[in-house]
Amino acid sequence: MTNPAILSIAAGVPAHRHEQMDLHDRWLEPYIDSRRARAIFSAAQIEARYSVLPTVDFLADQPGTLARNDLYMATARRLGACLSDQALTQANLTPSDIDHFIVISCTGFDTPGLDVILARDLDMRPNLRRSALIGMGCHAGLTGLDRALLELTARPTGHVLLLAVEFGTLHFQHGNTLENMVADAIFGDGLAAVVIGPARSTERPCIINTMTFSDYKFQDLMGFHISDQGYQIHLSTRVPKILRDIVPEQVDTFLAQNNLSRSDIKFWGLHPGGAKIIDYLGEALELSAEALQYPRRILRQFGNMSSATIFFVLDDIIRQGRPQPGDFALLLTFGPGLTIELCLVQWNAGSKE
Repeated sequence: MTNPAILSIAAGVPAHRHEQMDLHDRWLEPYIDSRRARAIFSAAQIEARYSVLPTVDFLADQPGTLARNDLYMATARRLGACLSDQALTQANLTPSDIDHFIVISCTGFDTPGLDVILARDLDMRPNLRRSALIGMGCHAGLTGLDRALLELTARPTGHVLLLAVEFGTLHFQHGNTLENMVADAIFGDGLAAVVIGPARSTERPCIINTMTFSDYKFQDLMGFHISDQGYQIHLSTRVPKILRDIVPEQVDTFLAQNNLSRSDIKFWGLHPGGAKIIDYLGEALELSAEALQYPRRILRQFGNMSSATIFFVLDDIIRQGRPQPGDFALLLTFGPGLTIELCLVQWNAGSKE
């Protein structure tokens, strides 16, 4: 039985691009009112972010959660359909070829959800299997790949469409708490649609294995809590150091389970949750500047787009790194729980015993 492959990735952003310091100076400075904020924005190592919002006007009066979610649903429906079409076209498939549709988000939801709404919009089959991974956070992109792996291990001739939709700028908050300033300084909007199915060529990465690790004693350090004015992001400044201490052991354990070591990994796809996370994990894993170029580039160009971000990183590895048959990539994401997701992919993976 062959390993399922990532047949296509369509990564996209909303139309409105905003320079990082403009987001502070022209958008949020009056509502944050802190001299410290500008330094935080400047130190984030982000040049620009994208938003569903053309200006700050929508956020000026602290809109309620319903207004934010209504805008999320309308925009996610339109852009999600567009990205899904792109991914299917790249994979030379039609919507009716998809057997399982997985939708991931932590920045908005409704019932019926995007999974069934888009299934209708895209004219998918009525016997389509659907899953919604809602509210899991930044690590959930790889959770989705794990669910796709499980689906295709059970039904190896099928195809999975995974869609991650995150509009974090809808939840920018007023106030000069450190948490608000950090969240306002790093989160951006982005989407990714991914098709997973039977491997067709050596040019696409095959999913070899996945692993999840949660250190429950740290689960209060990261969160995304609903309020009357959108979601309040809780992001402790301790997270990068804790990940530095936890991740290397989990990486080595996972690689050993697959008869590999760090030296066998050609590409490192870290979730760029923030500049310090990249710095600390790069040091802890003894990674070169070249190895860290992919998460750094995505952070610089787009910011942290929560669950969608890892697919931007993988797409950048494919486009810029030009992997060769036999190359391994290790993908790592981090989120509330405190949860670490790992996914091992290989080009020209061959067959499983």
